[in-house]
Amino acid sequence: MKKLLFVLMASMLLMACQTKKDKVQDFVDMYNRSSNMIANNKIKATKATAVSQDQIDISVETDYEKGEMESDLVTSALPDLIGQAIKSEKLGKELFDSGVKFNIKVYGKNAQVLLDKAIDNKNLSKDVDFKAIAKGDKPNSDQLNSILESFNKNLPIEDPSTGTKITSIKADAENNLVYTCEVPDSFKTALAIEGTEKAMKEAMLQSGQIRQVFSQTSVLGINHIKYLYTDKSGKVLKEITITKEEANL
Repeated sequence: MKKLLFVLMASMLLMACQTKKDKVQDFVDMYNRSSNMIANNKIKATKATAVSQDQIDISVETDYEKGEMESDLVTSALPDLIGQAIKSEKLGKELFDSGVKFNIKVYGKNAQVLLDKAIDNKNLSKDVDFKAIAKGDKPNSDQLNSILESFNKNLPIEDPSTGTKITSIKADAENNLVYTCEVPDSFKTALAIEGTEKAMKEAMLQSGQIRQVFSQTSVLGINHIKYLYTDKSGKVLKEITITKEEANL
């Protein structure tokens, strides 16, 4: 019994003696071991590096190009999303609470720097339990909107080829992902033509982007994707809903 207590006390002392520098290195090791989980067809790799006991650098290599609407929207939201995921882990939360700063640098094609942003406890968005989501818990609409807040604070964003602006991305009460898009006045007549909704939906499905959105958000429990097309005053001109079945998932 005395030997057991000695081992227990020794273990507790080892934990108590772990320095902030040790915790930073432990986090870096943990992050790099699981870095392949973030990779997809656009995000190629990510790596954490311990700079000091007060700073960790995180690089994210992507296949995006500067100036593309999807690129600008995703890369601007990445630091907050990564920050929220880090804080979901016990060790990550401890580092944030102790004042560690995470410098997140996003690279595009040809190693072009798309975004360089520092995240700490002062500028991190609302807490989202990414750890629970990773375990299979589906977030409700309020939790989904907390995640989407990282995107919404960077809106509106405009597609220069059409003049269409994404003004908000929200989750409704049924966990449908709702994009609100403001269209230029020149689109009003086209949207009013009978059959426009069917043609637009077919074009969306053929592009493959809808399937990609569904596949990348499946862990979040998204049901359907809705697009609300409005004029400059906010009046809804056209609503298009696409289901998982229509996307052949």
